[in-house]
Amino acid sequence: MGSQWFGQTFRKVHNLYVSPQWVKARGMAFNAAAYAEGLAAANVDCVELYCKDHHGNCYFPCSLGIPYPRDILGEMLPELKKRNIRLIAYVSVCFDNYALGLFPEWRAVNYLGDPYKLGSFYMASICSDYTQFVLRQIQELVENYEVDGIWLDIIPLARDVRQEVWMTTPHPIPDYSLPAQRVYQAETGEPLPNKPTPEQAERIFGFMTDKISSFLDEAYTVVRQYRPEAIVTYNGAGAPGDPIDSGDLISIEGHAPNYSRQSFIARWAKSRSKPFEIMTAGGLPRLDLGGGWNGFDQKPPTIMRLESAIAAIHGGSVAIGQAPYPNGSTDPGQLAGFAKVYKPIGEIEAYLPQPTGISDIGLILAAKPRTASLFWGQMQDGAEAFHEALLDGQIQFDITRMSDDFLKYQGLILPDQASLSDAEIKKIRDYVQQGGKLIASGSSSLYDETGAKRPDFGLSDVFGVSFIRDQSTPFTYLKIRDEQLANQVTSMPIFVDQAPYEVDLRGAFVLADVVYPESRRTDATTILWGDPGPDESQKFPGICQYSFGKGTCWYVAIPLKAKGMPNAWIKQLMRVLANRLIDTPVLKTNAPPGVEVVLNQQAGRYVIHFVNYHVGDADRLSSEGHGIILHNIDIQINLARLGKVNRVFSPPATSLQYETSGDWLKIAAPPLGVHSLIVIE
Repeated sequence: MGSQWFGQTFRKVHNLYVSPQWVKARGMAFNAAAYAEGLAAANVDCVELYCKDHHGNCYFPCSLGIPYPRDILGEMLPELKKRNIRLIAYVSVCFDNYALGLFPEWRAVNYLGDPYKLGSFYMASICSDYTQFVLRQIQELVENYEVDGIWLDIIPLARDVRQEVWMTTPHPIPDYSLPAQRVYQAETGEPLPNKPTPEQAERIFGFMTDKISSFLDEAYTVVRQYRPEAIVTYNGAGAPGDPIDSGDLISIEGHAPNYSRQSFIARWAKSRSKPFEIMTAGGLPRLDLGGGWNGFDQKPPTIMRLESAIAAIHGGSVAIGQAPYPNGSTDPGQLAGFAKVYKPIGEIEAYLPQPTGISDIGLILAAKPRTASLFWGQMQDGAEAFHEALLDGQIQFDITRMSDDFLKYQGLILPDQASLSDAEIKKIRDYVQQGGKLIASGSSSLYDETGAKRPDFGLSDVFGVSFIRDQSTPFTYLKIRDEQLANQVTSMPIFVDQAPYEVDLRGAFVLADVVYPESRRTDATTILWGDPGPDESQKFPGICQYSFGKGTCWYVAIPLKAKGMPNAWIKQLMRVLANRLIDTPVLKTNAPPGVEVVLNQQAGRYVIHFVNYHVGDADRLSSEGHGIILHNIDIQINLARLGKVNRVFSPPATSLQYETSGDWLKIAAPPLGVHSLIVIE
C-alpha cells in the first residue's frame, strides 16, 4: 500500500522519544521547528517517531495510556511536512507497563502464573482484551494525524528457539494467562496442557501465531480505514523467523559491530518485492541497556556510514536510532553526526534503488517458521555461517529461497536446511541431475516441511550417502584425506564443536573423515587444558563427493560454523568448497577479507560496490574518527556475462581508466575509505 517511496530513499532516523513521568522539565525543551530544521540540514528524509513507548506514555492526545504535557506528534508533523520529511509513527504493542500494571490479567504468564518479562517490561497476552486497548490507541492516532506509516514494535512472532544473535521477538509459548487458557479451550475443545508434548507445543505455537496474525490484520484495517496510503510494518517483519510476514516493509534489527549480520539481513531481503530497512541503534552498544537504543553518546559517523553502506549496496535503508534527552531537547552533535552519514548517501542515491545481484552461487535459506517452527534458527544459522565464509572470499552470491530460479547459478549451497518439502527436494534433485553443482551440510532434507523426521535424507540419492544417526557429542574432529583439499585447507585434524551426523556411503567417495575423540571430555580424560585426541578407529565419512546425473554434490556431515578463532579452518574449508562450484567467476578481485564486494545490475547499468568493514573496528579509529583506507584494489569483470562497455566511472563523476583483455574488463578501483562504487555503462 503505497510503500514504494520507502525503497527509493536511504536517509532515515528512528527517533526514540522516551520521556517517563519521573523526568525533570518533562517535554519543556522540545522545539519541533528547530528539530525538524536540524533533521533537514542533516539530509534526513524520513523519521520514525516514538508516539507510544514501552512505559505506556502516549506522545499525542489519547484517551488511553499515560498522557504527556506536549503533543509531540502534532507539533512535529507539520514541521516535517514543510521540509518534505516523511513521518512514520512508532507504537509499542506488547510492552506497556502502564496498561499491564492496571490490568495484570492481561500479562502473558507461565503455568505457575509468573509473568513473562524482558528487562523491565512485561509482555502482554495477545489473547487478552489488551489488544482492543492498543487498537484503540492506533485508531486515535491515525484518525487525527496524517502520518505516512505505522511501525509496530514488540510483536511476539517466532518460536522461542536458540538465537546466537537476536533476530526477532520470541513468543512465550505456551502463554498460560487466563484469557489465553479460555480462548484456547473455547476454540480447540481441550485445556491448555501444563507440560505439552512436542506435537502439542507445535499446535499451540500455530494457534498463537494465528492470534498474532489476526491482531495484525485488525491493525492494518484500522490504519487503512483512515490512512489508506500509509505503510504498516513491525519489528522483525520478513525476518527468517517471522511466521506471518505481512508487513508492507521488511524491517529487521541488526547492530554494530555485527556487520556481517547486517549484510546477511540485506542479502536476505534483497530479492524480495518489498522495500527493506535494517534497524540499528544510534548510541554506542551496551548490551545491558538495550544495545544502545537510548544511548546519548552517538556512534562515530564512520561506523554509522559503514552500517548505512552495507544496507544501501543491496537496495535497502538503515534506520539509525536517535535518542533525544528526556526533557525533549536534542544534542546538536547527534544531528551533525547524521549529516556526515546522509550527505554522502544523498550524492550516490541514484545508484542504489532496486538492484539485482549478478551472482555465481545461490545460498539457500528455506526456513519455515510457521510449519516447522523449531528449525528456523538452525536453518538461519547454517545459511549465515556460509554467508560469513563467502563474504570474505569475495564470491558473488545471493541468499535464495526455494521459489527462486536456480538455473541462473553455477552452484547451490544447502547449509543445514533441515526442513524441506518433497517438491523442494525434487527441485534441488532436478537441478543437480541436469548438471548443477551442490554443497549440502548437516541435517539438510532430513525433515519434511512440517518438521517430521524422515527415515533418511530426502536427498540421500543426490548426496550419495544414507543417514544412520545423529550424535550428541559436544565435539569431534574432521580429518581431510584428499590431498588436494588438504593442501588448500590443512592436513591437521580440525576441531569441530558441532555434533556430527553418521552416514553410510551410497556411491560417494570420501574426501574427509569425521573422527571421534578417544573419550568424552571429563575431568578424568582432559589433556592438561586440552581435549582427548582423535581415535582413528572411530571414524566415518565426513566430506563426500558424488556424481549424480550430469552434476556433482559435496555433502559435509556436520553443521558448519564460520565465526571466531575456533572455526578458522572450517571457514577456509567452506571457501574452498564453494569455489569448486564455480567454473568461471563473474568477478575477480584482490580486495582483502573484510571488504564486501558486490556486483549489481541497476537501472540498465552495472554497479560494483566496495564496503570496507575495517573502518568499523572501534578499537582502531583515529582521533578524527576515520578507519583504515585501502589502496590498490583491482577488479576484473567477465565481459561474457556483462557485454559491451561504453563508460566506466566512480560517482558522482570521476572517470576511471580501464582495459579489456580477452573476456575480462580490468579496472583499478578508487581508494576505499568506507564505501566506493564503480559504474559500468
